[in-house]
Amino acid sequence: MLDASGSMWGRAGGVPKIDIAKKVMAKAVPGLPKEVRVGLVAYGHRRKGDCKDVEILVKPGSQDRDGLLAKVKKLSPKGKTPLAASVMQTAEMLKSKENETTIILVSDGIETCHDDPCNSIKKLKESGIKFILHVVGFDVDQKGKKQLECLAQAGAGEYFTASDADSLLAALNKVKVEVARKVEKAKSKKVKAKSRLGKLKISMPKDSSKTLAGVRIVRAKDNKKIKETQKAEGTHPLLAGKYKVLLLYANTNYKVADQVSIGEYEVVGGETTEINLGALAINIAEPLGKVVTGVELMDQDAEKRYLLHFDDKNGYYMFRNRPLPNGTYSLGFQLGRNEKPSTLYRDIKIEPGKTTVQTVDSGIQLKKAPSADVQAWKLTKAGSDEELFTIARRWDNDWPIWLAMPAPPGTYDLWVKTKGMEDFLPVGEGIEINKGETLSFDTGL
Repeated sequence: MLDASGSMWGRAGGVPKIDIAKKVMAKAVPGLPKEVRVGLVAYGHRRKGDCKDVEILVKPGSQDRDGLLAKVKKLSPKGKTPLAASVMQTAEMLKSKENETTIILVSDGIETCHDDPCNSIKKLKESGIKFILHVVGFDVDQKGKKQLECLAQAGAGEYFTASDADSLLAALNKVKVEVARKVEKAKSKKVKAKSRLGKLKISMPKDSSKTLAGVRIVRAKDNKKIKETQKAEGTHPLLAGKYKVLLLYANTNYKVADQVSIGEYEVVGGETTEINLGALAINIAEPLGKVVTGVELMDQDAEKRYLLHFDDKNGYYMFRNRPLPNGTYSLGFQLGRNEKPSTLYRDIKIEPGKTTVQTVDSGIQLKKAPSADVQAWKLTKAGSDEELFTIARRWDNDWPIWLAMPAPPGTYDLWVKTKGMEDFLPVGEGIEINKGETLSFDTGL
């Protein structure tokens, strides 16, 4: 709390007291311990003869010391000395503070607005507000000294006398030592031993965990399995350290689950590390799903395969919602007897906590040609050799040549190979496949 009343233009050692105060503040404030938070109140700096001229320039609890000193530098003394009003207004802001606040009042004169400032400070202390009031009397007479000493005593603090820059700085430094001790004491009270245990919390959209057989947590530094549980969602207490997390995608007919790492995560003692997964739902039209014998998801950015699930005459998990880390994915289907999946959909966005739906409702089906011995057919992007997929029969039957095949909307060329032919024969050019439609194509064979 800094006196900026008109009397601060008076001189001490030939220098205006306000200039001395500014220079001393510029030296004292930066030297405070870094844990100390600050505030600034000034009075008498805006209007002459106004007992309400009290301004909170920096609210208590600030760490902006440069900003505080910048406001001190701009002060220009003008008015009265409302000591009691200044302390009461400051104390009002300290009601919610748990720790004791140290108020340092620097004044060069007595109260000019209140009849009994000492009694006002005493009542504030009795109200339970946690503060200590130290007072620095800067170049004051005996009458002023007596009153300022009374204020310090009422505020359970000390009174310091200063007559020039050196003694003012010495007084503030004494208070600074007391404040530093208080901070150290408060710090010692608040120190807590950190637990070596942290937590790993895994969450995902509703129903997506049904495709998981569980989760495995592996310590990164030695690849030791720390935990494996069928309950993929939930919170897992772990020692502090780095861990790899593997999702175990379920397979039917008691086959071993597909193990896919979703990344490495650091667990910090006393804290919770969260893994918030998204999910993919494949909404495929029923006729188009009959030929699908496997589903592949690829992280496009990392070029990493997240799941390759093959049907074993049991498609229970085939199109159920699948949990995934956030990212951009492509979706591929293994069609019929093909050994490799065909990538049909790209740029699928997976976001934490959300289920992304990929609709598969367009495709193509060849009209059966009993008079021609069709061995295989393929679909390419129109006017190019970029192949979407090739469908071939086995030597003993024609499955799945005549089934409906999923294909994204677009323009394609169709090629067919018959028995005895070395090359594919172009039977359709610029074929349009529209969203929500399965095109029935007659090859004319």
